[in-house]
Amino acid sequence: MDAGHSTTLSLTATGEKEISDPIIPPRALKLATSSASLLANRNTLIVKVNRVKEMVILVDYIEKDPPKSKACGIFNVLKYKADITGETITDGIQTAMDAGAQRPGSTVYVPPVVYQIGNLMLRNHTSLYLAPGSVLRFTGNIADYDQIFSKPFTGVGRADGTWWLQTEFYSTDIKIFGRGTIDGNGYNSRQNKSMAHLVVPVGTRNFRYDGPLIRDGSFWTVVPTQSEDAYLTNLKILNQKDVTKNDGVDVVETKRITTRRSIAIGNDDSYSAKTWEADNEVALHYPYKPLPNQDIVFDDCLEWTNCYGFKIGQGVVENQDNVTFKNSVVYNASVGIGIHHLYGWATASRITFDNIDVEDHHGNSEGVASWIALFIKGTYKRGVGPVTDVLVKNIRARKQGSREGYAQGFNSSIKLSGMIFSDIFNMYANKTPATILKQINILKTEYSERIKFANTKDQAWSGRGQV
Repeated sequence: MDAGHSTTLSLTATGEKEISDPIIPPRALKLATSSASLLANRNTLIVKVNRVKEMVILVDYIEKDPPKSKACGIFNVLKYKADITGETITDGIQTAMDAGAQRPGSTVYVPPVVYQIGNLMLRNHTSLYLAPGSVLRFTGNIADYDQIFSKPFTGVGRADGTWWLQTEFYSTDIKIFGRGTIDGNGYNSRQNKSMAHLVVPVGTRNFRYDGPLIRDGSFWTVVPTQSEDAYLTNLKILNQKDVTKNDGVDVVETKRITTRRSIAIGNDDSYSAKTWEADNEVALHYPYKPLPNQDIVFDDCLEWTNCYGFKIGQGVVENQDNVTFKNSVVYNASVGIGIHHLYGWATASRITFDNIDVEDHHGNSEGVASWIALFIKGTYKRGVGPVTDVLVKNIRARKQGSREGYAQGFNSSIKLSGMIFSDIFNMYANKTPATILKQINILKTEYSERIKFANTKDQAWSGRGQV
């Protein structure tokens, strides 16, 4: 829809005799609703009527100056014999991509139809445009793809995996944009013991993603890996709740990346950052030796998961430094915000959680069930390292969780140290910010030090006004 105009959305609950539940206002966002609980940020509404299944409404701006299907610098996949029946695995999109790469700055245009495709290598200085109504679909069978990794603990035993839409190594200025759909066919893939990272900016610089819907991932969904200077916006990930390990965005060993204006729904962690060992089975084909994570921002994101909403984890083989989660919403999670230092001897430092609303809570993630869990857990075989300089600021924890929260180190030598809590409001009844850990249900505090409160507000939550 266009910006700057009032919009009315009408929703009919066809299986209900009446709409009986009271309105639950969307937390300081002034929207006119009628007898439905509703949560919103600037581009997403989650509507729940009479405590039945939620409807997620995703709002995109109207496209400005989308590319034409025929123009100079446009490589239309139909010209390269892409199969529009959806019945065969077409190589027409890759052929168009390879041709477009011969003219740096060109755009590969995908018209509205469903395409079954194999591995797609995104080429240097080339953009991929998915027109509204276009769908790229994963077949669900690893035999149709390059096997790049293998992974146990998937719910169906060991499964083989691939990188589906991948940038070529040592590339720059690649973009995916438009209003089409990237369909991972995740549930069927997992039943076939297949899986895929769906979008993998790997070994690249100045990558851009803007707009296409991503659905039904079978493993970590969007995985920026060993890259620099990436920007992901209008990123919409709708994964199923009955497929394990289907993280939303996992930033791996990348510098200077921002994810902004995004929603991620799934079974596993929604937004996280991690670093891995070189011999880890998921990292065997990375272009470089292990690298740090540095200068990472998640901004204006909304999550809904059975695991962690916003997380530093679990691999910290190389340092993770200056990672910020801000202006975001935990719609529902087993752990709202967290640092889970598991695997690796390196340090997680300068980690910020700022202006986050933890709306609801359910279940647990490996026994952890709290609005916050910051802890070090590992073994000397795979490594244990410290966590330092953590800022948790301007948080509304509307549900504290069913178990105690953590601010916990590993032992007397490997500690969580240097934490600042500022303006933390726990539960609806708390009108003033917390001044001690017990007030915000953080009871696990062994081997932590230099924890302090530095409040700036005397009363009443005054967050960004989006929730």
